Amino acid sequence: MRRNLRTIVRILLVVMFQRGNAQDSTTALIGFLPEQKIFPLFTADGLSHQLSLTRVTENREWIGAVGGSVPILQLSLPQMTMQASVAVTIFNRLIKTPDHLTVYTVDFKVDFPLDIRLSDLALRIAAGHISCHFADDAIELLGKHSIQHINDYVSLDGAYDVSAILGYVYGGFNYSYGTQPVAFRPWLLQVGTEFANIKLHKEISVYGAIDLKVRQEVGWGSTRSFQVGVKLFPHLNRRLRLAYTLRLGFEDRGQFYWNQETLNLVSAFIDL
Repeated sequence: MRRNLRTIVRILLVVMFQRGNAQDSTTALIGFLPEQKIFPLFTADGLSHQLSLTRVTENREWIGAVGGSVPILQLSLPQMTMQASVAVTIFNRLIKTPDHLTVYTVDFKVDFPLDIRLSDLALRIAAGHISCHFADDAIELLGKHSIQHINDYVSLDGAYDVSAILGYVYGGFNYSYGTQPVAFRPWLLQVGTEFANIKLHKEISVYGAIDLKVRQEVGWGSTRSFQVGVKLFPHLNRRLRLAYTLRLGFEDRGQFYWNQETLNLVSAFIDL
């Protein structure tokens, strides 16, 4: 009896020891609030999550974006890294006059992405929401009623690092399952690239970026963005960029989504 009891105790100790090691190993693979993001930014996309201030050279307008993306949880495996994040940004369109600052659009965008990194390939699946509104200033000055422009969507995107262009390419789509005011036109297709990341100095590099979006909502019309810029102080945790963007086609702003414009934009970005 004692011999059997000793055998059982030994087996339990071995099982508990192995289970403890397995838990320690699993814990070591899980990280909270990781600093490094595993999915790249859609650099030239006007609705990317970031902190920025943009001057529209054609008029007195400014575009402000306050937000960013924060990785919350990371799971590192031998052949794969997974990362769950939260991304929130508020976009404002502003008119600056000598004595007054008029805010006339306020757009909210939130995403909950799950990213997977497999060597040079990164994949993303996300649930998101964007809602676009006139501010009080616009309703008073423009005399217009605000459009309830809302999209609840799921997205699937992929990005691939390409050493030959010193950058990456990306592509994907959104499917909107809840839309206003246009229903039953749910698709948005997007492709783009960031390329030619060339160092001029240890603190300065130049780059180019292109983004193309095609939306069923506007009869498969497109928004095309072409950007060149400089990146400063790469040793900092947050990337600082100065850039010029030529944006053509349909507006990203929901209140003016049927408008087509040619915009020359000068911007300062902090990619959060």
